[in-house]
Amino acid sequence: MKTKILTLSIFSFFLFLSCDKEDTASSINATDVESNASIDNVADDVLQIVESQSDETSVAGRMSAISEKFLNDCATITTVKTANNWTRTIDFGDTNCTIRNENRVRGKIIINFSADFTANTRNITYTFENFYHNDRLIEGGRTVVKTILSNGHPQATINLNIKVTTTNGNVYTRVGTRVREFTEGYTTPNILADNVFSVTGSWTTTLPSGIEHSATIVSPLIIKWSCPHIVSGSISFVKKNVTALLDYGNGDCDAKATITINGVVRNIIL
Repeated sequence: MKTKILTLSIFSFFLFLSCDKEDTASSINATDVESNASIDNVADDVLQIVESQSDETSVAGRMSAISEKFLNDCATITTVKTANNWTRTIDFGDTNCTIRNENRVRGKIIINFSADFTANTRNITYTFENFYHNDRLIEGGRTVVKTILSNGHPQATINLNIKVTTTNGNVYTRVGTRVREFTEGYTTPNILADNVFSVTGSWTTTLPSGIEHSATIVSPLIIKWSCPHIVSGSISFVKKNVTALLDYGNGDCDAKATITINGVVRNIIL
């Protein structure tokens, strides 16, 4: 199964909300925007690494060829095997390692998974040890359930519970679930031409102030690996009981979207 990062920059629209003078309850500052986006990047980068390394890859102190397309030579792994379980430690070292999408990581990701690689359903857990993503400390853990659906599509259900501490000491937490179905291209070798994913789920981010942002995918987000933008789907965001609906459009590969607040629709460019 081919795996790759799905960078969902779904919090970009808050830049627009911060300029909405009519509704200060929905405003958010630049730090909040940056921190929310960084959590998305953490989630996507780690999922890419964990999925590629939870299969029976052949390694001899270095990443498999698939992972090397995303990672760098500064990453090494150690695998401890038992009859029914493998524990795989990915060590990026004590200094920043730049991965393919230009994000910088250091520290360790520790993955635990079943050795039954042919099972239709597999449970994968992972934790962090002194792990930093773009100099932000990442703590907590995550569970991924990988399943082959009745239609043959691979699906990953990601349960998230992490804490992010920024370089200035601000703490953000996120809990939630995201379900990613691999709908097209999973049996073909050209990852850029035909890979399509459908993503659903919901999550809550707690800011240092204690205020919560909640997000729910209303219509599945459709991601094509050949396009740098989410091509369709919608997300409902709530902050201080103010709701905004972000709609990515009808499937065209462009940066256009709409925001609806209190019945007022605005066109935006993400």
